[in-house]
Amino acid sequence: MAELIDIFKENGEKVGTISKRNYYSWTDENLPWIKCATCFVIDDKNKKILFEKRGKRFLDPGKLDLCSGHVRSGEIPMQCMIRELDEELSIKQEDSQNLHYLGNVQVDYTKLKDETNRKNLKCFVSVYALKMQDIDKIKIDNIEAINMGFLDFDDAIGFIQNSMTRMPYEESLKLQYDLIFQNLKQYMFQKDKDYEQKLK
Repeated sequence: MAELIDIFKENGEKVGTISKRNYYSWTDENLPWIKCATCFVIDDKNKKILFEKRGKRFLDPGKLDLCSGHVRSGEIPMQCMIRELDEELSIKQEDSQNLHYLGNVQVDYTKLKDETNRKNLKCFVSVYALKMQDIDKIKIDNIEAINMGFLDFDDAIGFIQNSMTRMPYEESLKLQYDLIFQNLKQYMFQKDKDYEQKLK
């Protein structure tokens, strides 16, 4: 059965529903917007961020990515994120119910300067973070993701800013991303003042 996603105008007004396959086959210049969600999964004990390596059958194979997905028709972004965390990383709802919202990034991939990130996609991305106390519960599905690893905060942000992940960091998006990073840092270290002091 085809996966259905809602489509929107740039101002966020819903204009219809379409199969995901038909969306990525869209040929005219009036490509609508869709909604996606992504999550910084955090090893809370060691203060590190999880990155996946994308599987070969999916967008941007081999690239590093956060746990991410398309918001299906009828879902809200948080429901999408809870579903994706389970599908990609086997993180069950009892662990993902404490998702923390970091903000939104509005990305028109068709206008990106970096050719490696340019694609037929315009997306409102809801960004979340989730602290995991027990990372042994995390198991990749070996389909969408083929490997995973953890980076400390500075290295993780550096990877994103230097275009080493699927997240398109360009000048036009800098203010949106930098607010996300600020909120992420505050969330990651809010209960660990000693660790935060070491970062300064």
